[in-house]
Amino acid sequence: MGALKLLIGVLLLVVPLGLYAYELMGGEIGLGVYMWKSLGTVIQGTLPPFIMLIGLFIVWLELDEWKIEKELKAEEEKEKEVKQARPVRAAKKAPAKKAAKKKK
Repeated sequence: MGALKLLIGVLLLVVPLGLYAYELMGGEIGLGVYMWKSLGTVIQGTLPPFIMLIGLFIVWLELDEWKIEKELKAEEEKEKEVKQARPVRAAKKAPAKKAAKKKK
């Protein structure tokens, strides 16, 4: 089955290339079908949507980057608040421990 798929794949690659080469050599295909002209039309039709997709991807990446930066800033501020609050809590707990040791 794998060899059959390989053969079909090779045919799907070679036949269109052969049609383009035949037209380059001066042959006309079918009833006035010009492969190179058709290829140009396809490229003209697909290029703008492709460029639009690239732009959409760039916008999506930038929005995601802004979101991540905002989250990182919020985390950093939260960590700063926690670090500033810890020494105060530790200082409050320390005298209580010393007082408990003195009672023993």
